[in-house]
Amino acid sequence: MLKLTKILFLIFGCVMPILVGLIHTWAHFGFVMVPELEDFLQKKILVIEETQKLWNILGVVSFMMGASFITIGILNISLLKNLEKSKNVPELSIIAMIVYLFAVLYVGIEFEAGKQFYGGIFGLILATTCLILTLKIKAKRPNLF
Repeated sequence: MLKLTKILFLIFGCVMPILVGLIHTWAHFGFVMVPELEDFLQKKILVIEETQKLWNILGVVSFMMGASFITIGILNISLLKNLEKSKNVPELSIIAMIVYLFAVLYVGIEFEAGKQFYGGIFGLILATTCLILTLKIKAKRPNLF
């Protein structure tokens, strides 16, 4: 069961965020920018008392989102790599990823983004399973943590 919890964490805590971050960044800078969208994004709006092009706002948010997802995955890889083989993934790390996945689910609902919604559900199922197994292991062997 200990190995299964680490595999689950590897999937929803490392692979999925890095994959989403890479795909998001590639899509943003790759095929999303069609001429019609480029023209629209040249419009200016007022943001915190400063006029900005929509492209600047979208670019900052979009790039940082992709970079943040990749960073989350890399940090979780580091956590797993530095974890003793006999130790389990810290509960707080799993809970942090559950909070992150609820944000993914919210985005899917609020912005009608089906891929995020279903990805969030899939990730939450894995994360919740991982947390339940971790708590079961802890109940049986409290010195494992």
